[in-house]
Amino acid sequence: MKHFTVSPAPFFRNRSNTTRKIMRDVLIALAPCFLASVFFFGYHVVINLIVCLGACFGAELLYELIQKGFRKENIKNASCFDLSCLVTGALIALTLPSKIVVTGWNLNFYADGFRAGGGAGNVLFSFDTVIVCVLGSIFAICLVKMLFGGIGRNFMNPAAAARMFLLLCFAFTAVNTVGLGFTASSGATWLAGDKSTAETSMFLQMLLGNRGTASVGETSMIAILAGGVYLCARKVIDFRIPLIGLGSFMLFTLVFDGIIARNLFFLPGELAGNVWANLLAGGFVFGLVFMATDYSTTPNTTRGHAIFVCGYALITVLIRSFGGYPEGAFFAILLMNIFTPLIDRYVIPKPFGYIKGRSIRRSAKGKKGAEVNV
Repeated sequence: MKHFTVSPAPFFRNRSNTTRKIMRDVLIALAPCFLASVFFFGYHVVINLIVCLGACFGAELLYELIQKGFRKENIKNASCFDLSCLVTGALIALTLPSKIVVTGWNLNFYADGFRAGGGAGNVLFSFDTVIVCVLGSIFAICLVKMLFGGIGRNFMNPAAAARMFLLLCFAFTAVNTVGLGFTASSGATWLAGDKSTAETSMFLQMLLGNRGTASVGETSMIAILAGGVYLCARKVIDFRIPLIGLGSFMLFTLVFDGIIARNLFFLPGELAGNVWANLLAGGFVFGLVFMATDYSTTPNTTRGHAIFVCGYALITVLIRSFGGYPEGAFFAILLMNIFTPLIDRYVIPKPFGYIKGRSIRRSAKGKKGAEVNV
């Protein structure tokens, strides 16, 4: 006698979109940001990326082996091979400055030799940055991702959580670095400086990337948008979500930062410049493309996802306009991650097979001719 396995409809399964392929597409989309950061900030970005990738991969593999046992089959079937840990590592590396000096550490190689404890000069190799990359990677993988069950079960974005963990735990300053003929600063940004300055040349610098940024991944807006276009073309993310996020951010910036906080209502030129400068500066667009589209930590429905990115934009603008911190993108990501279960609870998806305008109630004939309401 044959046994049949009965499963609920629908029976269609798309085998082309596996976790590994999606993560590979995200890594490809991050490549322009990585190349732009190397161009403007130099070789230490490559070192940071290698350290973060290795630390994330090793932390996830070791965590799973400690949990399941050090056996060959467990190594072969480990979740780290789905590439999700590498995406986390790449995001952590791109959300940090290229070289940093941690207050009280300063374990760095300078042009005149190794010095510990303090001093200024041209940093050739930053042990401070390497240590911070390792600590952030372990925190993201072990405490944010694997502790809650691994990919798909974590309630907040691991890379954003690691960035906030490092920011709150360590006092560090970015160091000026030299890329391919450029000297760039990954520290002082327009958001932390004089916001009354917003000229055309500054917009061009922000668009290309040769202007100070808080992290190397925010360097070139062209590179970020190129990665977003690739993800939309590959249908990894819904193109409507970034557009809704950009539109809502510009609207909230116009109202809260331009009109209420800075009183630019009667200065339309400065008002428009303020909106564009806020959009091009900081990490909002980077977070919108690569973190606010994360499958695990964002709502399941399109409407819910739209609410998510609108909330992300609103919180970012409120922090920038009225908070004591010049940038609020990563704080906003984590806050909206916490609201995701609430959004999913009240924004209910349509039932499978639902057709707008058609009543679900109909009549059908039973076996004995009686009408049965379905």
